[in-house]
Amino acid sequence: MVRLLERLQTLEFDTRTRVLLTIFLLVSALIFTSLGVMLFRADISEAQEQREKIFQEFERANDPRFIFGNNLLLTLVMFVPIIGPIWGLLILFNTGSIIALISIAEGFPPILTFALLFFTPIFWLELGVYSIAMTQSIILFLRILQKQGKKESVRMCIMITACTLLLMLAAIIEWLMINLSSNL
Repeated sequence: MVRLLERLQTLEFDTRTRVLLTIFLLVSALIFTSLGVMLFRADISEAQEQREKIFQEFERANDPRFIFGNNLLLTLVMFVPIIGPIWGLLILFNTGSIIALISIAEGFPPILTFALLFFTPIFWLELGVYSIAMTQSIILFLRILQKQGKKESVRMCIMITACTLLLMLAAIIEWLMINLSSNL
């Protein structure tokens, strides 16, 4: 344990390391979301009933401000050292379950619906933001162990700002996609 702490004291976080960690967390996010899709089980009537409850709860979801606010709150927790990545992966698993629920309720195979999401910009924008937030959480925790947390907090502010702007863009795109699909 002492050796691990000594190693962490000398660990450097150059751009390459940050990018590799972000890619690792992006892949982890995809895996956890996929698990949520694949492990969810419900018959059609049960899925339709649950879908209706969800849609009633989120009637305001057709507002870009609500979409943005919801995603921003989830993301800000992901920036918190230690609990951020755990929270993020649990949220992504839950997202996969919701994708499966809606797919089953609509009579589509959940894995097909999940695969189709790969072709939407909001999927990659949100997954990218979540991966960046979880990466920053891990790096901030390790920088605190190295007694360089203050130095890292400046980068954290920059990342929060960048993620906020990306989430704003994603919310507008998601709102447009919802409105376009509801007019079909």
